[in-house]
Amino acid sequence: MKFMLKRSLLPPYRPAMAQLKAVAKNQVSPPTASPEKSGRKQKKSAAKDLLTLQAAHQAKEDGKETHLLSKKTRDVYARHVRQACGWLQSHYTVDGTLSVATHPGEGSEIYHDPAFKNAFERCPNQCSDQALSIYLGWRGFKEKCSQSTVDGIRAAFKLMWNDALVMW
Repeated sequence: MKFMLKRSLLPPYRPAMAQLKAVAKNQVSPPTASPEKSGRKQKKSAAKDLLTLQAAHQAKEDGKETHLLSKKTRDVYARHVRQACGWLQSHYTVDGTLSVATHPGEGSEIYHDPAFKNAFERCPNQCSDQALSIYLGWRGFKEKCSQSTVDGIRAAFKLMWNDALVMW
């Protein structure tokens, strides 16, 4: 036996008052947008989102460029460069002559090159790579600095010389 509700037991349908007034005045609801128009709006919003994404990406790249290195990293790099310059200058007297005896043999002619004493200047010269190699070897093997310190010194000079080359 099926259970059936009599129609009289269901609550009567009563439309909302606003619907009744709209029907009474023969007002028609505003037409819905056609698929073409809604597509256009989506394309505009997609283009706007694309511009927003491009702006966000550009802001990210600008921020990376501006804040590439923290203040502490810049300070450590500057200290590495100052120490290297001090080490190199300690090999020369006030008048600019070499104060330490060089070992005769292969590679010692670099010490007598006039550009060698300025190898750690802001703009690199023909002796800069060899001077840095000698300094890194001295710091790593003689002073027993860690690999990360040697890498930091190399990174400091690389950054300084790349900046100098970009300015040219």
